[in-house]
Amino acid sequence: MKIRLFLLCVLSSLLLNANMASPVQEGTFGTRPFISQFVNILHENLRITIDEKFEYADFEVAYTINAEKSGTQIPLLFYASEYYENFEVTIDGKKVDLKRQEDFWDLYGIDKEKLINFEYLYTRNRAEVGEIENQFKHGRSEHISLNDFLYFETDISEGEHIIKVTYKATNWRFKHNRINEDSFRYALSPAKYWKSFGTLNITIDASNVKDEIAINIGTPKIGEINGVSTYHFNKLPVEIIEITRVPKLSGFTKFLLNIESFWLAIILMSFIVLYHVWKMYRFRKKHPKKKFSGPAFIGAIAIPIVFIFMLMLTTFWIDTSIGEPYASGRESYGAFFQFLYFPKYLLYYVIFSILVDFLFKKLHAKPKE
Repeated sequence: MKIRLFLLCVLSSLLLNANMASPVQEGTFGTRPFISQFVNILHENLRITIDEKFEYADFEVAYTINAEKSGTQIPLLFYASEYYENFEVTIDGKKVDLKRQEDFWDLYGIDKEKLINFEYLYTRNRAEVGEIENQFKHGRSEHISLNDFLYFETDISEGEHIIKVTYKATNWRFKHNRINEDSFRYALSPAKYWKSFGTLNITIDASNVKDEIAINIGTPKIGEINGVSTYHFNKLPVEIIEITRVPKLSGFTKFLLNIESFWLAIILMSFIVLYHVWKMYRFRKKHPKKKFSGPAFIGAIAIPIVFIFMLMLTTFWIDTSIGEPYASGRESYGAFFQFLYFPKYLLYYVIFSILVDFLFKKLHAKPKE
């Protein structure tokens, strides 16, 4: 019965740890538009302005397009995932009404002519939208969601026009380890499906951000990364632009992170274990012939419990040292499950206490006359 109970505790700990909260807090996934065959993108200006706390960013995107024919068409199909607010599109300074994805997908079966140029979004059976090849770090890919499409129909004349898109975005947060990895993202990959690819200017205004940031598109042509930086491209630089915050950590915090909470708890517990060993030694010195050792028995039960609380304490200590908004809290969340490992810690320390007490008993036993 005891063995079954022990196995049940171990299995429960594995299942509960596997069911911890998702390490990904999704933010806005902004992207270039998916384009119909009658529209060429001649030039794109992208400006990203990030707020002081690295929580929100304002995206302003201006496209210079060339329409090859006049009339009502669907020149742009936007994938706007989880934008925070104020998504707006203007053409030549005039605001246009955006339509929801329900209308767009209804048109697929009714009027294929309007959507024939968007077939690359579908899987073979056309029952669902396929995967867009935007590969993130940590091995994650972005999937197109029907609910995130916005599009508009407009009557435009042949020739050049300016389309502007603005919206407020939220950051992405990866909490797969102790420190949050915060970033803003914008996908350039839809340009692979464009009829033509013009030039691209990117301006990133991080002058209000208190922390250092990293950008995955290289060295700016003008300005500094932690100020206002400007880039110019005539080809696709990356699949996804990622602007990442670099947390500020003290030397002491880095030291604690290198040790980690488990080994920090081991170091602190070593003093308690040494005291326990000393108490067992003193007991056996006075009572070498007693069958049971009180200090050995009490310590064998108490120290595994103290060790669990010490693990929790060191976990909270490291998270507190990291501080907000950098600490993910993921380790602290998992610390409460350490009680499920009590049978394992108890088994190890009971064996340790028995062996130590046995050695001290032999050491202090008087020779037979």
